[in-house]
Formats: sequence, C-alpha cells, structure tokens
Amino acid sequence: MILSPLDESGKPTDWWFMYKAPKLNAAAGLTDASTGFEYVYFDSKATAVTRSPYTLDSDNGALFHTLDSVFGNPQANTGWILYNDEIPNGATSLTLGHSKGVIGFDAASNTAFWLVHSWPKFPLPDDSAQPSPMYGQTYLCVALDLDQARQLATQMHHYQQPQVYQSRIPTSFATDDPLFLLKHDVIRDNDPAGSNVLELKSIGGMPLKVIAKNAAWNDDFWNDLVVDAIKASIDVDTWIRGGPKVIPGTTDPSGQFTVADIKYITLENLGLGTRWAWPEAKDHAKWAISDANQGNWVCVGDINRMISQRKRGGCTIAFQHDVLWSMLSKTDKFVVPAGSNLTPAEAKTKVRVSRIKAEKDADLPKNPRRRKWDLAETPAADHAAPAPTHRAPAKPKTSHS
Repeated sequence: MILSPLDESGKPTDWWFMYKAPKLNAAAGLTDASTGFEYVYFDSKATAVTRSPYTLDSDNGALFHTLDSVFGNPQANTGWILYNDEIPNGATSLTLGHSKGVIGFDAASNTAFWLVHSWPKFPLPDDSAQPSPMYGQTYLCVALDLDQARQLATQMHHYQQPQVYQSRIPTSFATDDPLFLLKHDVIRDNDPAGSNVLELKSIGGMPLKVIAKNAAWNDDFWNDLVVDAIKASIDVDTWIRGGPKVIPGTTDPSGQFTVADIKYITLENLGLGTRWAWPEAKDHAKWAISDANQGNWVCVGDINRMISQRKRGGCTIAFQHDVLWSMLSKTDKFVVPAGSNLTPAEAKTKVRVSRIKAEKDADLPKNPRRRKWDLAETPAADHAAPAPTHRAPAKPKTSHS
C-alpha cells in the first residue's frame, strides 16, 4: 500500500497546502461570509492557488482523501500516529508540545506522509463533537519515505514532544523503532541543546527544514531559531494575544534580521472571486514567509509567537517555493483596513531580532457535511491500540498484544 498526500481529486501528489478561512459574517467593503469550513488549496503540481469547491466538513477534498487513504482500509503493514496538544473530547496539555499532526506510514511500500496543522481537536476519533470552524487554520502535508518518518519520530521525542492520543503500529515493528517509541511515549526527555534542524527531502525531492525546539530552548522560536535557520527576515502569522508581556519584543536593536507580526489576512488579491478577510484575532494559523528577495521561504508549523510558548515544544517546516511564497505575500497586511476591530496603532508590530551568537551557535545541532474518524481495533494494531476507521466502522476486531 503506497501512502502519500492525495490531491483534491484523490490522486497522489508530493505535497499540498491548505488555508482554511474562519467563520465570517459578510461585512460590506470588508469580507464575504464564510461557514468556517471553506479553504484555498495549492499543491506540488499546481501553478496557482485555487478556492476549493469542497469544504472541510465534507467527504471530499485533499484532506479527506489523504486521511481516508490510511484510515479507510488499513493493511497489515499500515500504521499511523495522531497527536495534538488539545485531544479530541479530552484534556488539553499545557506542558507537552504545542504540536498538531498526523504521521501515516506503510512498511511494505516504505512510504509515509506527514500532516502538520494548527486545528485543535483534529482528527476526531468519534462523532461526539467537531473541531471549531471559528478560526483560520493552516495545513501542510508532505510525502516521505519510511526512513525519514523514523528520523522525524526521533526528533519529535526530544524536541517537538507531541501529545500522542491515537496510534496504530504494525506488529512487525521492533520495540526500539522510533515510531514505536513515539507511540509508547518511552523517551519523553528534553535534549539539553533545546533545538534541532532536521534536513529532509520529500519523495519528489523538495528540500525541507524541520525546525523544532523543546522547553529547554526557552527563547522565542521565530525570533531566535527560525530566522537563523533560514537566514532571512520573516513575516509571521500565529495566534497571539495580549501586549508586550506575552508577545516577544526586541532582543537586539542591532540585529541583522527582523520579525513582523501579521495583523490582517485578506484573500481578495488572489484572484479567486472571493473576498474573505479577517483580523489576526480570528486566525489560529501558524505560518511565515521570508521578506522579498530573501529566498522565498515558506514556513508552516504548529507553534505560536508568544512568550508562553517558550516552555512548549513545537516545529515549523521551512521550504522554498516561489509560487506559494508569492501567494502568501499577497494575503498579509500590517495596516488594518478601516472598520476592522484593530486600530492602526495595533496594526504593525515590527520587532528587531537578535542574531544567534557564536557561543549559542555552538549549542545548536547543525543538521540537525462533517468528517469524523471512528475508533475500531484492527489486527495489525499493536498492544490493543484502537485504530480509526473511515465511515461506518466495521465491528471491532481483537488486536495483537
């Protein structure tokens, strides 16, 4: 069974990106209405971003097809790991990573995919609730081979430190396999280095920098880690609340790079015939782009730019792509339109960023309708771990222990 991200038509693609609009009421001159499940879409085969004809609460589209490919009819060698700091129908972790995602993998074909997203309480294990449509969210899914999935799992142990809430590990996997260990939460320690940059390549050959940190890093993720990894100034869109006491500020007035907090999102300039626009207060996405003429970097991840996040693990995937960078550069604003709920004084927060000092560099690794997923056990699952199945689940089957 070959696993990879699947596009809007259910066909394999090397990677895809989605931006979900928040729930919006129409406002004359500002925005069209949105249910909070509409989204724009771009993938490795596309030449332009499109407004999807589907919604994220329907049984269609790239997100549905990709998850259905692994959950819908899993084979004996198929496995997955679901993680989220806000567990569906469960508790929220304030100490483990602020991480959200899915790793799907198949040992027989040596293939995998990794979905990084910002949506709390997703994917859902049952029909009792659904993720909130209230806020904007981002999703990035990339194709990997199984060895890279294992490298990723090792990084997650020490840096991202996700809260794993549901998994399926084939019985053929050794108990020291990184994916097995991640599922069983065996190595939950902070690497003293605090951060890691893992160099991967998608199956299609796109270079990826997985930039991650744990609580030991204890500094701003975007200011002090991401800009140093990509050597560029960035504009960042994350969930931020409060004033200087909670949002990182200037750390070095003579710094080489800068970070700007995006305060307003508009999709009107994408030529999609849609005028969705919203202030940062309605956005829960986690993405960034480099400044013009600085490499056309795109970052999509799961951690916010707030001082409180210094004590949380998390990551972003950084890659270079001219078209997606151009698309995102047309959506961010620092001057909020009249009539929004932000004042001009709040609109642009440009902060200087400290350069990583030589002694700090020495400590850093150098390479380093509605969709639900119901639970049922399957024969290939290890240690009686429940396995999500698609649509109406088959009767539960006894799993190996």
